Amino acid sequence: MHDTVAKQRPLPEETLILEGRFRLKKLLGEGGMGLVYYAEQVSLGRACAVKVLREDLSLQAGMAERFRREALLLSSVDHASVVRVIDFGLHGASACLVMEYADGLTLEHALRTEKFPPERCLRLLIQLAQGLAAIHEKGIVHRDLKPENVILTHTTGSEHARLLDFGIARLAQPDAGAPGTGNVTQVGLVLGTPEYLSPEQALGQPLDARSDIYAFGVVAFRMLSGQLPFDGPDLQQYVMQHAAKAPKQLLEVAPHLFPHSALASLVMACLEKSPAARPQTAVVLIDELARFSVTMPDAPAPLLLTATTTSGFKPGVDPQWALQATPSGVLVPTAGESSSLHRKKPASRWALKLAGIAVALVALGVVATLLWYAPPRRARRLIAVGRGSEALQIIDDAMPPSPGLDHRLNMLKAAALHQVNRHDDELALMKEVPAGTALEEHAIEALADDFGRREGGREAAPVRKVLLDYPKAQVLPVLQLLAVGPAEGSDDAKDAALRASTAWAQWGALRFVDLEFAGQGLPLVELYVENLSASDCRVRGLAAQRLGELRNPTALEPLKRLKESQKKGDGDCGHGAAAMALKALEKDLAP
Repeated sequence: MHDTVAKQRPLPEETLILEGRFRLKKLLGEGGMGLVYYAEQVSLGRACAVKVLREDLSLQAGMAERFRREALLLSSVDHASVVRVIDFGLHGASACLVMEYADGLTLEHALRTEKFPPERCLRLLIQLAQGLAAIHEKGIVHRDLKPENVILTHTTGSEHARLLDFGIARLAQPDAGAPGTGNVTQVGLVLGTPEYLSPEQALGQPLDARSDIYAFGVVAFRMLSGQLPFDGPDLQQYVMQHAAKAPKQLLEVAPHLFPHSALASLVMACLEKSPAARPQTAVVLIDELARFSVTMPDAPAPLLLTATTTSGFKPGVDPQWALQATPSGVLVPTAGESSSLHRKKPASRWALKLAGIAVALVALGVVATLLWYAPPRRARRLIAVGRGSEALQIIDDAMPPSPGLDHRLNMLKAAALHQVNRHDDELALMKEVPAGTALEEHAIEALADDFGRREGGREAAPVRKVLLDYPKAQVLPVLQLLAVGPAEGSDDAKDAALRASTAWAQWGALRFVDLEFAGQGLPLVELYVENLSASDCRVRGLAAQRLGELRNPTALEPLKRLKESQKKGDGDCGHGAAAMALKALEKDLAP
């Protein structure tokens, strides 16, 4: 993940740093930001951890002042769910952050080796939300919330989740306008970690606390199901999927959670693409999560924590309240807030369990109905397998009395119309979608298919105009995802017609992003090389021609194979274009 980051030579053991206040004992690990050491605070003999940031970061313009400012802010956070920053300074050219040493395993390690029943997840998620609330109160956005940055410690039989590296990625992000700082884009520094990126992070947009809410949702999804909401598998795929693709449904991949469907719904709400559609603050998360303790009477009581906030990040909202633990360990609001979060006495526990089971059964039926029979969901399933005519019937039956009000259904209808070859009607519906509306992937795939088949003809112009009318930040990630195509082997179950349609959509998305967005974010040479073996001769020819223009030596052998594959008596199926591209490349690359 950090292959682009230069390796830093470890400091020798027993090195004294920060004017002799700390002694490095051993190297614990290395990350994108630098090296982490187990160390000793000399004056107290106290164990601590020291993160020595990379030297190249310290050489950035304005880094010294930014480090001082950010480190002061980090050290102001004092909360049981956050590993504290206790000192900071410079050692030579490297900035150093000294943190308390938290003895335990990371959540990442635990997820790989241990079981996480819902009750355990709930307790840990409440603690993580409390940690987020504490840093958000100080105006800090974590930016890289992931299981590797959560440490699980154990005291007196209690398990406690604590946040690491909160806001540290901010140190690698240059101040706006600083000279020579326009290319700091290493993964793990500014972008974060691909598997846990928020959509706005993936698109390089400004971040606030709601970006951490999204990452919290990804972590919760994995804890509860053992899976990530997206399959990747590589960095580029994860970035595009977070930006544009709908996540898996938690209740589908983890049906054992049906009795806790409200918890699953909260996690899915955290994964909304739009920050405005997510829970707006970590305090809201704490409130919602704490309520689930009532339906999980066997859940271990949350540790005594106080999470106060006076900011909240939601315009016009100033919560001014805290959660505290009662003597029995149950979180309850203070400052006069009403609550129904009191844990039941042991005598009523069985009654509560029976009531919870009854409620869960009813919820199971309701959720199952919503999941399997909601018209948009059924339509998507049918469109995904090429049964557009059946999807059309479902959509028409579900359409509201006033046409055009439900743009989501209109886009699904356009995708279904595409599959029954009613392309003019499809295009008319897509022209009506207002700017800013969340785009249906199937509808954009249909337009990409149209563009791929019609490129070069007059019929491609209206398709191009419709795609360009959508905001680039919305349509580009969807087209990038389509252009890269599905993971290898993922479409084995599709019939030949559906595979052909997918291939045209992939080609159309590649061509559109290349022509209109300068190929932004795509491995153009790799994708065009793949299309040298396409079944359509026009596609082969265009791919060969474009490879000649891209002037990349890795295209030499594939172009040579296509040129030499023409046998006597065969027609020209991209062979001539390959020969011309090969000639241009060899001339350009000649010594």
